Amino acid sequence: MKPTQKSLRPHVTRWVQEDLITQDQANSILAKYPADSRSPATVTFSIIGGLLCILGVILLISANWQAIPREAKLGGLLSLLTASTLLGTESSRRKWHPAITEICYLFAAALPLVGLILITQFFNLRGSGFTLVLTWFASILLLPFLSSSPASFVVWWMSFSALIYFGISEYHSGWFENEARTGSIVYALFGAATAAASQLWTRGGQTIQRAWGESLGLMTTSLALYAYGFDIYDPEPHISVWEVLWGAVFLLNLAAVFAGYKLHRRHLVTLGLAVQGITILSFYLRLAGSMLSTGTLFLSAGALLLILIFALHKLRKTILK
Repeated sequence: MKPTQKSLRPHVTRWVQEDLITQDQANSILAKYPADSRSPATVTFSIIGGLLCILGVILLISANWQAIPREAKLGGLLSLLTASTLLGTESSRRKWHPAITEICYLFAAALPLVGLILITQFFNLRGSGFTLVLTWFASILLLPFLSSSPASFVVWWMSFSALIYFGISEYHSGWFENEARTGSIVYALFGAATAAASQLWTRGGQTIQRAWGESLGLMTTSLALYAYGFDIYDPEPHISVWEVLWGAVFLLNLAAVFAGYKLHRRHLVTLGLAVQGITILSFYLRLAGSMLSTGTLFLSAGALLLILIFALHKLRKTILK
């Protein structure tokens, strides 16, 4: 079993008492380990399994939708929402298997959206997607922080992302040439803010949420900058905007790899190297696409991809030793 803050705290406290380390060093040591024994793999697959369960419930209900009375639909949903919240709380208190806790809190975070959609159908309400998502986000605003559940945190983050999307699209916010590029800039800033704010989870010993926040933030910022320059093409022989942006994506993920190495965070190393490989391959395809025949381009791109996979895999193993 991997060490946790709970298992290490007695030893670290004794080291402080024996003047082997300072209290600040003790806090730094404990911050590198999770508060409990939940592994990222367990939580990740729990989230995936929970999503599949939610989809299964939706499909089963939709197959008999017309035959179910309106009161039974709403009552069943409220009962399921209440049961999942209570079971998740009880599972966390009694230290049951992490998968049970995460699936319950995943239901508790996702079901309010289903309930809001049902209510709009029952009463023939008309409204914007922004209002719907805003109400959903408000209903689960405190759930990730009260439950300390990575699954609910991911759903909370997704609802916030959807809120930004509907806000830009429905209010036609085009501060940077058009809505698409405005969205890219806003999402790039949102990703950076997510990665930075996720460091606050360390204070509560929630390293899994921190890892999810860092990964989601890095990926969001990288994709936003990458997409901003994707449709920009300037035939003039000078540095284009897309070259600067894709170079920024490469450097950003290079910094993430370095931070992952220094802070012993494997997810940053893995994600950073993967995005770097995609950026290198994209640079090659965009620069060589107009100069090579289709067959030569595919052959050379395939060879480059194989080289990148092998080289990045070796580099990852070296870094994570």
